[in-house]
Amino acid sequence: MSPPLRRREWVPLPRVKGRDHYTYGPSTVPAGFYASDPEPRRMLDGSDAALVLNPGDGGLLRPTEVSGRSYGCCRLDGIDGPNRVCAGCGSEVGVEISDCWTEYDVRLLASAVVEAPAVGEAAGGTPAVAEPPAAGEG
Repeated sequence: MSPPLRRREWVPLPRVKGRDHYTYGPSTVPAGFYASDPEPRRMLDGSDAALVLNPGDGGLLRPTEVSGRSYGCCRLDGIDGPNRVCAGCGSEVGVEISDCWTEYDVRLLASAVVEAPAVGEAAGGTPAVAEPPAAGEG
């Protein structure tokens, strides 16, 4: 679902306020990295470790076709559940949040992805790629 990414420590952003409508906020995670949010948002179905990506790294994600999941003031607030699916298999995998009062992130459901070692990385190394779980795993 993403190119190879490097893990980084979670660094929360200050609360977004006073931004113009229809503008994107900052992303919590720079391009090329991912982080694990220790306090994932409620819309992530009780997940205990949401993986957060920069939206530019979610190129293999597509909008959901489920009506009612794409609400927000100006863009997507993510409150109504998963609004991103895997382009390959169609599984619900996460939430894009991009509204005028939010940061601009893609948050993957921990239950929907497997952190895989980067190509050429030795077993036991730091996971670097988010991919859908194998059949029967998720």
